[in-house]
Amino acid sequence: MKRDVRRMAVTALGCFIFGIGIGLCDHAQLGTDPFTVMLDGMQKNIGLTIGIMNMGVNLCQILFAWCVDKKMISVVSFLAMVCTSIGIDTVGFLFPSLPANELSAFLFLILGELVYASGSALAITPAAGYDPYNAFLLSIQKLTQQRYQVVRWGVELLFLVIGLLMGGLAGIGTLVTFLATGPIVERLLPVFRKRIKFPD
Repeated sequence: MKRDVRRMAVTALGCFIFGIGIGLCDHAQLGTDPFTVMLDGMQKNIGLTIGIMNMGVNLCQILFAWCVDKKMISVVSFLAMVCTSIGIDTVGFLFPSLPANELSAFLFLILGELVYASGSALAITPAAGYDPYNAFLLSIQKLTQQRYQVVRWGVELLFLVIGLLMGGLAGIGTLVTFLATGPIVERLLPVFRKRIKFPD
């Protein structure tokens, strides 16, 4: 029990940090990851915060994954959804005004990407369960029998197109998150796994 609580606590913290990273990247207004581009477009049409939009879409992803394979969904899936959404909206609360100039926007983007990737690596470290997005991707992979990366590219392309059609903002930030997140996460995972120990 103690082991599970600690793993979930680290996952929750990682998801909260991950959400802050998303919020910072979105605040820069230079483009974000494809999923957030879609959330941005939805926000512009519906009027709710990106954090609330994230919870709504995540619930749909959880339902889809549960229908495909109930084992994909756990308490961690809901924990990740809530903590990420809170992290996203925390940035909106702390920074209600857009960056004053292009340099400030670029700094927000770089800081956001570093926080985004760090939170992602921290959330993965405990291996406590799947977040809604990965549960959704793995469910599609199970149905299609395609490689994970192929499924991810296809889904992210779909999210990007939907986001653009709804007025979501894509740009240099979208390219930065696409190119930088994987390498940063790969570098941080061994560090976190070495430093953060869980009871057996």
